[in-house]
Amino acid sequence: MKKGKALFTLICAILFVGSLFLSPVSAFPTKPITLIVAFSAGGSTDVAARTMGLYLEKYLGQPIVVKNYPGAGGQIGWTKLAMAKPDGHTIGFINMPALQMVKAARENVAYDPVKSFAAIGCNINDPNTVLVRKDDDRFKTLKDLIEYAKKNPGKVVCGADGPLSDDQLAMVKMGKATGAKFSYVAYSGSAKAHAALLGKHADFTVTNTFDVIKYKDKERCLVQFWKERYYMNPDTPTFKEIYGKEIIGSSTRAFAAPVKVPADRLAVLRDAFKKAANDPEYLERAKKIGLTLSWLDHKELAEFIKNLNDNVQELIGELK
Repeated sequence: MKKGKALFTLICAILFVGSLFLSPVSAFPTKPITLIVAFSAGGSTDVAARTMGLYLEKYLGQPIVVKNYPGAGGQIGWTKLAMAKPDGHTIGFINMPALQMVKAARENVAYDPVKSFAAIGCNINDPNTVLVRKDDDRFKTLKDLIEYAKKNPGKVVCGADGPLSDDQLAMVKMGKATGAKFSYVAYSGSAKAHAALLGKHADFTVTNTFDVIKYKDKERCLVQFWKERYYMNPDTPTFKEIYGKEIIGSSTRAFAAPVKVPADRLAVLRDAFKKAANDPEYLERAKKIGLTLSWLDHKELAEFIKNLNDNVQELIGELK
């Protein structure tokens, strides 16, 4: 009997030790995933993050717990993400170019847009556009607007969301590329900027593609700041089509993790994100909500983050 117990104990010990060696490192995730959102619950960023979270759960096999850390234009939430334990169980939603602009414009920001985050993927890009009033006969085309601004430096008013917004950044890029000089008036949100335009307090606004659809009856779109004509706004030419120079500008929302998450765990997160972003049910839901879908994988996203960071660093003096 004692020999039998001893043999049984030995077998159990061998099986236990063997399981330690056989247990795959890729058994991840092992608990719920925290998804940090740097803006308030119920806002457009939060809705987009929670919508994707539902489908990440499906492919990761763990609940996605959204935690909102609003304040300081996103700085609080992105700092939380950068400082989170790099075990893959905390990821976050990053908004660009705000991520880069906050860092460039302020002192003592504890994260670096390029060095603090590991890219997971991006599926929301809302490119910048220029809109004018439909009843403003001065500006039938973008060249009309630019030439008028050159002849009247500083007198053409751009009313847009800001300050330090993707809209302001796109306006500065356009001015730098064409030599035109504009006056900039910042409004707290695009709705107020459109009200100023329609009320003739501004000559044009820089906004996002979603607003082209929303204001199509009263406003005319002159240009798309994207690498190609955008599927939601196919009749509007790109800046490159008009001037031969490419300007990329957008409100871009992406998923990232703390930079030191192990490569095998990042691979799991990236694979789940890709599957979730292409899930037919997700695509249908995103369409109903009005999300501006546009895909970047983790390599393309990392390059996008770096290029945008360099761009903001170059232009931050003018943005201030």
